[in-house]
Amino acid sequence: MKNLKLGISALALTVASTVFAQTSNNPWLIGVGAHGVNHMAVANGGVGEKFNHFQRLFNVGDYHITPPLSKLTVARHLVGPLVLDWQTSVGNVPNARFNMGKEFMLMTGLGLQLKANALWNEESWFDPYLRVGASYLRHDYSGVIFPTYDAANDVMVNYDDKNSSGKANHFAMPFGLGSNFWITKNFGLGIQGDYVSTPFNNGNAPNFWQASASILFRFGQRDRDGDGILDKDDLCPDTPGLPEFQGCPDTDGDGIPDNLDDCPDVAGPVENNGCPWPDTDGDGVIDKDDNCPDVPGPVENQGCPWPDTDGDGILDKDDACPTIPGLPEYNGCPKPKEVTQVEVEKELKAVYFDFDKATIKPESNGALNTAADIIKKDGGRFLLVGETDKKGSEAYNLNLSQRRAAAVVAALDARGVDPSVLKSIGVGEQNAKVPENASNAEREADRKVTVRYVGDDAEWNKYQKSDVVAPKKAAPKKRK
Repeated sequence: MKNLKLGISALALTVASTVFAQTSNNPWLIGVGAHGVNHMAVANGGVGEKFNHFQRLFNVGDYHITPPLSKLTVARHLVGPLVLDWQTSVGNVPNARFNMGKEFMLMTGLGLQLKANALWNEESWFDPYLRVGASYLRHDYSGVIFPTYDAANDVMVNYDDKNSSGKANHFAMPFGLGSNFWITKNFGLGIQGDYVSTPFNNGNAPNFWQASASILFRFGQRDRDGDGILDKDDLCPDTPGLPEFQGCPDTDGDGIPDNLDDCPDVAGPVENNGCPWPDTDGDGVIDKDDNCPDVPGPVENQGCPWPDTDGDGILDKDDACPTIPGLPEYNGCPKPKEVTQVEVEKELKAVYFDFDKATIKPESNGALNTAADIIKKDGGRFLLVGETDKKGSEAYNLNLSQRRAAAVVAALDARGVDPSVLKSIGVGEQNAKVPENASNAEREADRKVTVRYVGDDAEWNKYQKSDVVAPKKAAPKKRK
């Protein structure tokens, strides 16, 4: 009765461990089955044994089988190929090697498995392993007096090198091979073979071979948040998530899982850790692209307000005179004095060119200086019109008049006149009054650059910086 209670307690303790297993987040296994014990295949190591013990290892008749539920296994996967198990075997087992009748046997203890399928696929149906264990063994040999005759090996066996009875309690170390065969993900069959040694005994009388077969149930993997991703693989096990984010959600849908998103409720780019770029001044230009993040400004000016240097209410980008206060009707320039055009044109009449060229003669510098001073002082926009006499072809004269007007614009620009208030055109000989056959001195009156104030935007915008106003009618020819 005492031995029966001990066996029941060991089995109950092993089963109770599954309750703990069900609270774990790791895969567990429980197996129930039968085992058989073979004492006859244990060798004494004597020369005369002729290794007949090895033959008995495969003799089914030498195994005492304890059916139907005499072995219980509980195992837990640790890491990689390693599995920790607790195995318990019970039964009334004889030892025919010493002609010992049936005695209660209990072996229970821990073992470490090294799984081979970690080398190819840990989810494989074929699941072989190596095992080594450390167990408590209860098998009472106190009724056997040693030395005694070994019926299996035909020798006398001593136990403690003296006349004595055997022990009842032993420390055992099983070494073996086994394999699980998974029929489904959670159900399978297992077989295992062990040699059980008792290293702290002076003899091997309690040693035996054990074979077992079990029905296996694998369980323990959990999915707390119900998202279909097991907790062991789920980076957010308490919040339903997506497979592509290893079980974590993406609440704002920006492609960044919430566990990596600094702003999980507001969509934002990866470069800003899932947060939207700020727009401090609220001008629609985000701070990273805004050259003036604290002051509202248009996109076209990189988020900065357009400047108004002269403070006349007309932005510099639209102001023909950005440094001088002016009026809208004169595009930001001050209203010109009525005499400005007359004074400028008077000075430009004193601008002379080399014959048949757009090169301004040095004696024209004084007139250009005075004209530049007048424009800078009074402001306004001016169109410079180049004209020629009638000598030569129309096309040639047209081109020459344009180049001469452009040369005057360049000369005024060089003297500090804002180039944005000057444009030039050439009209060739269309305004010439002196006949072509007149003398050179007479025709000189038609070779000039005139000036005209332009206040109307539409008229101003129809000219390029340098232009002609009539099409060419013939290839140019050199004047004589």
